[in-house]
Amino acid sequence: MSSFVFCAGCGGAPTGPVTYKVAGMVTFNSTPVDGGEIIVRSQDGKHAAASIITNGHYDLKATTGPKVVEVTAMRDVPGKFREDNPGEKVPVREQYIPAKYNSSTTLKLEVIPKETLDANFDLAK
Repeated sequence: MSSFVFCAGCGGAPTGPVTYKVAGMVTFNSTPVDGGEIIVRSQDGKHAAASIITNGHYDLKATTGPKVVEVTAMRDVPGKFREDNPGEKVPVREQYIPAKYNSSTTLKLEVIPKETLDANFDLAK
């Protein structure tokens, strides 16, 4: 007696949506953002891609179509500390990228089929 096993979806071509590389530079008031995050989200909310921003540079893969872009970055508030644990001072941090670029973003991007799409964002107060 012999048995035959069929495995649908095993091996073969990768599944999922086709994505394209999107890369660029993010600056705030002409200074490269460091340690921030950029999120590229489809307008219908079904697809999103994110990348850490290092020395202003980011690199991610996104599906084609119109996108909403969010940029966030935190920094220490000079001279301000929390003392939640007695005897331990922790710097207070703040979101320094304005809401118009994250929680209330006005940034848009159209991802097109291209080997690498260059998309730079020069943010200002």
